Amino acid sequence: MTAERPLASIIVRARDEEQALRRLLPILQAQQTDFPFEIWLLDNDSQDGSAQLAREAGIRYQHIPRAAFNYATALNDGAALAEGEFLVSLSAHCFPQDTNWLAALVQPLRDDPAIVATYGRQWTNPQVAPFEAMGNDALFPAAGKRPQIVAFSNANSAIRRSYLLLHPFNPMVKILEDHLFYLELAEAYQFVYVPEAFVHHEHERFSWRYAMRRWVREGWAFFFITGHRGLHSPFASRPLLSLRELLLEYPRLAAGFVKRKRMREALLTIPFFYLRDLIWAISFVRAKLQHTLISRYDTSLLLRINRVLLKQAMRGGALAEEALVTTYASEEWQLKADWGFIRRNIAEFIRECHQRGLFQSPLLEVGASGQNDYLAEWYQLVTTNLATNMQGTSVPLDMEDMHTIAERSLGSVLCSEVIEHVRHPERAIAEAFRVLKPGGTLILSTPYSIVIHNSPDDGGFHGRNFTPQGLELIVEEAGFEIVLSETRGQSELRRKLMPSNIFLVARRPLA
Repeated sequence: MTAERPLASIIVRARDEEQALRRLLPILQAQQTDFPFEIWLLDNDSQDGSAQLAREAGIRYQHIPRAAFNYATALNDGAALAEGEFLVSLSAHCFPQDTNWLAALVQPLRDDPAIVATYGRQWTNPQVAPFEAMGNDALFPAAGKRPQIVAFSNANSAIRRSYLLLHPFNPMVKILEDHLFYLELAEAYQFVYVPEAFVHHEHERFSWRYAMRRWVREGWAFFFITGHRGLHSPFASRPLLSLRELLLEYPRLAAGFVKRKRMREALLTIPFFYLRDLIWAISFVRAKLQHTLISRYDTSLLLRINRVLLKQAMRGGALAEEALVTTYASEEWQLKADWGFIRRNIAEFIRECHQRGLFQSPLLEVGASGQNDYLAEWYQLVTTNLATNMQGTSVPLDMEDMHTIAERSLGSVLCSEVIEHVRHPERAIAEAFRVLKPGGTLILSTPYSIVIHNSPDDGGFHGRNFTPQGLELIVEEAGFEIVLSETRGQSELRRKLMPSNIFLVARRPLA
């Protein structure tokens, strides 16, 4: 690793993985490449020494509160935080088998601008995890063979970061977000299997608790993918409770273990697969009964992106958001292509506010969606999404009438990308003034120019886009003092004339 801008950013998601990280981090730091790279640990509130280990190793660290963790949003946050052109996702218990793993995984992306993502070979020890190892050869074969099924996996993959910012993983699915990502794009874009990027995917022991929690999420995801989105998944191509599987295939698997004199696995086979399929089916039906709610909250960015334009841009090699804006003069497309730039600016601005000491406890985040929950490491944090927070717990709240919050009880209010959706923003700002302590801060971010979203078409309300002067006016009229006001844009001219972001920090006077 060097001080240069990295070409690749390795994102490791982990919780209480200190022992695995002690083995993994030296392997990552020893990778031989002709380009600089960085390593990020996205830590799901580990209670062991994972955080301290990351700091000692000199890698970049991001804390995610336990209740706020979601596989999809964690990687989306990683894309916003990372600096590399390629986002490399690696499980904490996937161990590269040589020092050329990283170079091999990203090489196809460097060679061909039409390739969106790559994924590498995985091997699971059948002596330790016999059931998980069953698909090794079919899904992740050795060099010279093609996978029987494309099993694009975030456990060992690389994605163009600029594209991921435009088409993030869908946080509605708590698992199989990588499978959904692939199925959405497989017809239009290239995903490449790289067997040379070889890892051992190792788990120390089998956990029934972990397995059952995973099966619940998988059954839900199968409905989302097949029933809601109408996509064909090879992993859910049969009924989830199949008599053929129950009466023939699973007993045959058990007999195979008996033949190999592996009696423990033979005894576990039928209970394992019967219970898995039952939980899958129950969770699938539960999701089907919630279909109306699923449809309402399925706000994947895919629904707002013109796939044809993206495809043409990828073929032409115009990958960066700036290039997409330059290539296509359509105003609507320009606004959509700004989204990745906007997301990065918001994440950077909030981090800068923390680094400058502008937050105080208790901190209320209005419009939480998981991206800023790392602030709970330093502040007493309460999150709300005005309706629901799909990534974790929520506190229902109407920003125009926060009567459940006592006067002068908060240190800070963080209102990121929400004020444009409030029907009466003056009332909301006045309420923020009421609940803040003297000296407390209101931190606002809002788009100036962005495609209309959360509109009546998808069950929401997008009331207005503010100018900096308009936002400052209603904040000052509520009694606040302006501490900071700035705009950001793709260029200096855009920043002045049509900025993407407006940021404002205001303080309630001490008097």
